[in-house]
Amino acid sequence: MKAVTKLLFLCMIPLLLSACLQNSESNQPTNTSDLKSPVNISFEEAKAKIPFEVKQPSVPFHVTQQSARILDTNGEFDAIEITYANSDEGMNLIIMITNSQIDTPPNGKKGLKLTNGSQTWDQGNEHVSAIYWRTEGLTYSLISGKNNNLEPLYDYQTLIDIANTLN
Repeated sequence: MKAVTKLLFLCMIPLLLSACLQNSESNQPTNTSDLKSPVNISFEEAKAKIPFEVKQPSVPFHVTQQSARILDTNGEFDAIEITYANSDEGMNLIIMITNSQIDTPPNGKKGLKLTNGSQTWDQGNEHVSAIYWRTEGLTYSLISGKNNNLEPLYDYQTLIDIANTLN
């Protein structure tokens, strides 16, 4: 069951990326207790609902839109997704943080360590650049794309540099 949950979470990344690129404003309710899918809420609201400290990265571009979502995990763990976007230039940076205790090996190519010693994995492809790491009981994914995620925004080293700003 834990492996299935992890697989579903990892499979959500492309879906979440495509959903984040829609430029429409959401007027959906912010009550997350009965969510079946993520709903955009303010960062402050999301931060108040998550039981762990939510660190934000230093975003290397001018942010024109920021949103947060609390992801539905059927009560198994807490998960937040924060999107930083520049809609004028078609750039986005997404960070997902969970307190999932699933202990399965991560996907991707083993990469560099962060300044705090956390091992990263390169999970990018031809459409997005992405890294993954675990630290202090939390799991992080940092994803970037441009031009509606038709191509990566940053290279692996730049994502490492951004991830290091969280520590």
